[in-house]
Amino acid sequence: MKKIVKKTIQRGRIEIFVPKQEMDAIKLKVNKPLAREYYNAFVTLKNELSLADDVRMEMLTSQKDLFILDDPEIDSDGLYRALENALEELNKTRTEEGQNLIRDIMERIGLIKEYVVTIERQRDEFTVSARERLAERLRSFLGDIQVDDARLIQETAILVERSDITEEIVRIKSHMHHLTQVLETGGTLGKKLDFILQELRREINTIGSKAQHYEIAAQVVEVKHELEKIREQIQNLQ
Repeated sequence: MKKIVKKTIQRGRIEIFVPKQEMDAIKLKVNKPLAREYYNAFVTLKNELSLADDVRMEMLTSQKDLFILDDPEIDSDGLYRALENALEELNKTRTEEGQNLIRDIMERIGLIKEYVVTIERQRDEFTVSARERLAERLRSFLGDIQVDDARLIQETAILVERSDITEEIVRIKSHMHHLTQVLETGGTLGKKLDFILQELRREINTIGSKAQHYEIAAQVVEVKHELEKIREQIQNLQ
């Protein structure tokens, strides 16, 4: 039965219950050869010990090993057919459920793409306004003291470089494309999707740690939320 299940189900935990019904066909058998041996032994013992009592039925019935419960034969072919039919029905249900899950995952992928577009737009705005915001911050600290433009440009470049999330965005787009391809291909999806999600979480976490913009941080939270929902959904995919 385990071999049959493993051929059909590649992922997940399966429990099989085979209820045993009460059957009228159960019979009690007597081990007659053993009963004769018991009887002969009792007679021999009676004669050797010169006992007056006869060998009675109670002496034999007290020997539990004389009686055997004869269970009816199991219809193995019928059992395996029932198992295969159950697995077929299970796969039909899983296929329908899987299609619904994939549709839900694809919708969430669409949401993540929108969030990434917003992150990319905010990144561009941050890069453009970084010099102005840095100059404003310095003026608030230094007052009327003039700041060298070359120094300001250098510090702006350092700030932008530290906060640059271009590579992470590129990799996220690549992983999202791969994720969509795997879903559209079908077949055994679970492990592949697990791996891609791990990569996506790594990239979005890096963006979150680099982000110097509150709107980018907000979009990162939304992406993480959708990735977690996708992770929960793919646990039910084979």
